[in-house]
Amino acid sequence: MPFDATVLTALKPELDGLSGSRVLKVYQPARLELVLTLRLEGENVRLLLSAHPERARLHITTRAQANPPTPPAFCMYLRRHLEGARLTGIRRPPGERIVGLKFEGRDELGERVQLELIAEIMGKHSNIILVNNASGLILEAIKHVTEEVNRFREVLPGLPYRNPPPLEKPLLEDLTELAFYSKLQAQKNEVVKALVGTVAGFSPLLAREVVVRAGLDEELNVKAASRADLERLWQALTELREQIANGRWSPTVYLSPEGKALEVAPFPLTLLGAFPRETFPTMSAALDFFYAKKEEEERFTSTRQNLMSWLKRAQERVEKKLGLHLEAVREASASEKYRRFGELLLANAYRIPAGTTEVELEDWETGAPVRIPLDPRFTPPKNAQVYFRRFAKAKKTLLAAREQAARDREELNYLESVGLALDAAEDLADLEEIKAELEKEGYLKNPEPNRAGNQAHQTRSQPLTFYSSAGWTILVGRNNRQNDRLTLRQAKPEDLWFHAKDIPGAHVVVRCPEGKFPPEETIYEAALLAAYYSRARHSSQVPVDYTHCRHVRKPAGARPGFVIYDHQRTVYVTPAEEKIKALRSKLS
Repeated sequence: MPFDATVLTALKPELDGLSGSRVLKVYQPARLELVLTLRLEGENVRLLLSAHPERARLHITTRAQANPPTPPAFCMYLRRHLEGARLTGIRRPPGERIVGLKFEGRDELGERVQLELIAEIMGKHSNIILVNNASGLILEAIKHVTEEVNRFREVLPGLPYRNPPPLEKPLLEDLTELAFYSKLQAQKNEVVKALVGTVAGFSPLLAREVVVRAGLDEELNVKAASRADLERLWQALTELREQIANGRWSPTVYLSPEGKALEVAPFPLTLLGAFPRETFPTMSAALDFFYAKKEEEERFTSTRQNLMSWLKRAQERVEKKLGLHLEAVREASASEKYRRFGELLLANAYRIPAGTTEVELEDWETGAPVRIPLDPRFTPPKNAQVYFRRFAKAKKTLLAAREQAARDREELNYLESVGLALDAAEDLADLEEIKAELEKEGYLKNPEPNRAGNQAHQTRSQPLTFYSSAGWTILVGRNNRQNDRLTLRQAKPEDLWFHAKDIPGAHVVVRCPEGKFPPEETIYEAALLAAYYSRARHSSQVPVDYTHCRHVRKPAGARPGFVIYDHQRTVYVTPAEEKIKALRSKLS
């Protein structure tokens, strides 16, 4: 549920409880976000205000957020005017998503001054505005709104503060049955949209909840609704109104089966009854949890997209280098003819007159005629030496080009392993570990030299854990650094190690108690995981090598995730999504 009027109604008692507190500190952790640290009854309370177009809100928070090294100008202004001020009351116009925090402080001359910090929570039009109550003038705003942006309501320092346009729809608590029927049937669209257009402060989600409680189809057009349909809708709306009026709150956050935040509401929603949910003692706690997950999910998506974009550019760069080096190999490989030219010229020097520009000689191996260009300035033996030098140079070029092409292929395999790790990443800790690896390998710049190592240590992720049909523990690395830790540090010598043969992919380890060897079924399932978490995920009959961990080692200077091994056996498997899901279902 968006931060609508109902959510604010549930939150209002918590905000009222902050009256009498004093402002200790003002922070601005993000461009459109403020945190006020308030001192109340011997404890510090953090109040968050956000004018973000998609996450505008106001609530108590327990999260500590990083702040910029240099406070923004708006933050510095609020510090001068609000730090030390006392919160005297909370103003909230009925049905509106506007909250005025009234403060009593002192100006630069020590005179008492009445200020109001107004949070307007209105989607992309959200704002946070400091107003002098005596003059009614705007002192400062987190977003300046000029006439070019909104010619009806400018928000600039020195201008009078004007309230947003009043609501043209009746409040839920004032709505009568007759007015409800009349206004609803004046709409010409589906019942959900009609409810939003009829009742002030109604979000689409809350309107859908009323429709579901009434047992109606969300696609039902109000013009096609029967009288019985309208009566059920009014009954559901009346029950919801009584629930809100009596303050029967049970703040709830709904999650997807994958654990992503779906909605937050001040009470359980019939609409989302099939989804996992968590309840909270206060509306602030629910909002804090919900938006923390939302922000983490957005950072995860943004970070992964940025890393994917970088990875694509890096792969294109290496592929271009590989193409150039392969072309050099092809050109240098054709230089064998220079050696043949030199040998033929030396063998037939006595037959070639001086000053000749071209000669045709018979190749004694094939019997075919060979046409050889000559420099007329040189004798035939001298021309032969020129061709031998060309051959020697081309041979060196060939060796260097082959080495460079091999390094290019190795780098492409490494970058592909990074791509697999990005696909397998499940949270920010995974992505931060991949990012730290790329910074350490020199692919990404690290703006803070010590950050990568410290952060990787703090956010070190863990391998995926599966259990085979026979109950054996199977661990799957999700990125190169994790693969190294799993194989070279965490695994014991007697554990079994699996990897798709000659293919970038995850390291898979089966825990083997001393003296025991896993059954064939467990070996097959571990091989399935190794194939699934590799480049060959969508292939059939994928070869997977396995050996004891004591036979796996890392060459000096090798890239993260690269190892060599021996004493291996090979099993062929065809990975399938349903088989992996079956193994996942056995997770403890």
